[in-house]
Amino acid sequence: MIKEENMDMVAEIRNMILDLCKGKSWDWRPHIEGVVKYSKLLAKKLGADEEICEISAWLHDIIKLKDSEQAEHHIKGSEEAVRILNGYGYPKERIERIKHCILTHSSDRDNIPDSKEAKIVASADALSLLDNFLNLSYFVYNIKKYSVEEGRKELIKRYKAYCRKLEFVPEAKEI
Repeated sequence: MIKEENMDMVAEIRNMILDLCKGKSWDWRPHIEGVVKYSKLLAKKLGADEEICEISAWLHDIIKLKDSEQAEHHIKGSEEAVRILNGYGYPKERIERIKHCILTHSSDRDNIPDSKEAKIVASADALSLLDNFLNLSYFVYNIKKYSVEEGRKELIKRYKAYCRKLEFVPEAKEI
């Protein structure tokens, strides 16, 4: 649950992210909202810090929203989240926890989630992507312009990576 004193900040972050989703060649909104939905659900189910999970979920792909071709979006995104949250005067210790969630949400094997909240956000990211097969297929075939065979290989590679992220939270696999 979001602390009352942070509700306005979270609402502003939400609105900022949803504004960034507009006008993109790929429809980001279902993915971002899916990550938020699953993060909140899993945080509640597992007794994790819901505020950390929700803020991390809103901000996890901020760099991709600002620059769709951005490499290492999880690294630069975690730095951007720190900048944004510092601007709100959010507590440093909590910022570090959110930074870790964003840094480790990707399938980067060098940045493995080690907190309950980070594991939840990584799993929620995977669940949202698994939920949005048509949106991901559109991305692979219409935006990346893969051939049918290349696209099939890319989708299989991505779905295997998403399923690996579900290993962090057994409850996510059940969903």
